Amino acid sequence: MGKHVRSLPSSRPRRKRTVAAVMPKRAASRRRGGPTTGARVGNKSSSAAPGSGYGGAVDGVLPPEMLHEVLLRLPAKPICRLRAVCHSWRSFTSDPLFAAAHAARHPHTALLLAVGVETSPTPRINLVDLSGNVVKHIPCGCTGKGRVMISQSSDDHVLLDGCDDHIIRILHPTTSSALDLPRRRTRGGDRVWLAFGRTSHTGEHKLLRIVESRDYSHVSEVITTSDTKPQWRKADNPPDYLDWSFTNGVVYRGAAYFLLSYFNRVAASSLIRTGCMPSFDLETEQWSMTLQGPTKTILHDANGTVNYTGLAGHLMLAQLKGTLSAAHWKDHVSIVDLWFLTDFDKRTWSKEYRINVDFVFFGTGVDVKVHPLVVTDEGEVVFWLQAGTKAIVQIYNPVTKISLDITETSIYAGVGVYTGSPLCLEARGHEGGGSAMEVVVREEEQLRGGSRGGG
Repeated sequence: MGKHVRSLPSSRPRRKRTVAAVMPKRAASRRRGGPTTGARVGNKSSSAAPGSGYGGAVDGVLPPEMLHEVLLRLPAKPICRLRAVCHSWRSFTSDPLFAAAHAARHPHTALLLAVGVETSPTPRINLVDLSGNVVKHIPCGCTGKGRVMISQSSDDHVLLDGCDDHIIRILHPTTSSALDLPRRRTRGGDRVWLAFGRTSHTGEHKLLRIVESRDYSHVSEVITTSDTKPQWRKADNPPDYLDWSFTNGVVYRGAAYFLLSYFNRVAASSLIRTGCMPSFDLETEQWSMTLQGPTKTILHDANGTVNYTGLAGHLMLAQLKGTLSAAHWKDHVSIVDLWFLTDFDKRTWSKEYRINVDFVFFGTGVDVKVHPLVVTDEGEVVFWLQAGTKAIVQIYNPVTKISLDITETSIYAGVGVYTGSPLCLEARGHEGGGSAMEVVVREEEQLRGGSRGGG
């Protein structure tokens, strides 16, 4: 299968009219002078309108309170385009108060990828949209050329690990701020499992960290990252050896789920045979083995061609479409099957996707890892592929059965998903500044100007 590259927005067919073209002319709708705090409706003045505290001049065709309500109902993407209408609209829609009100009305509206970039002297995180455009660069605050391992994402938090300074950081992409957790140094050869997410009742953010030394001894600890002064505290060790091929746990319903190790294990093991998945409840901080994974169904469907040890290194957990999911990589046919937990109480799993993996980018390789990241509202699957020394993020369309490249990454840096509000994400690295959508609007204006002979 040939490789397809997703076109950048600037190369797509242009619309004849943009948002800016259909909006009322500013000369007829704005008063000269500085920003205003109210709009006159008939003979009455609205000096305390909901939109009046946002700093920009929003008076004109609509009263500010009405404009405020209209804009709050729009999705984030058209609002980013509306910032190109005029300076007052840009000021109004860029104000933190408006962004906070919009985020409360439209929770988790953005779908961006947090991609680790290894650079010198300091690593950084790029927020990338699904067309491969960099929306924002965020310095990680790490020292040296160390790896930027994006281990987990939860709401608008991104967990960073694996840097040379041995510090785990909680990054807030909206504000570019980072919280450094108390240092826990590991030794070479140690295996580390992490799981980051919210508790089911209190909503606190917690991080579980499990370290397995070279002598197979374990140290487990947990930290409440939402505390004023978060501190590590000892936790119970997992009930059995965890899979070290894919080390991180996936938080679902307030519990972190892991896979057991199938390496050098006998099929007679009761935990392996039943397909149980160890889980750590972030609320009670206790382990459980109540949920069964899809391994029994996978082995049944394989009809004897795969055994328990054959699953070693071929399973990966994720949270997709609001439920727990598992990716099963079949290296002999270059196919990954995606299984979804459809009924938690009955432990029922369903296979909903079969994806042919395109290896044109990699050439040939044997050590392959397939990390599913997210399923879009349109049903497309975004996944991170690692093979040999190369890695890439692709998006798969189940209708056309074609995978498009989004961005190339380091095999060490990691990729996460950001689902916060995009209104406060100022673009960096784009000529002229502005958000990714504003850059598109400027490009359209330049093209129209060139076609009219205007430059």
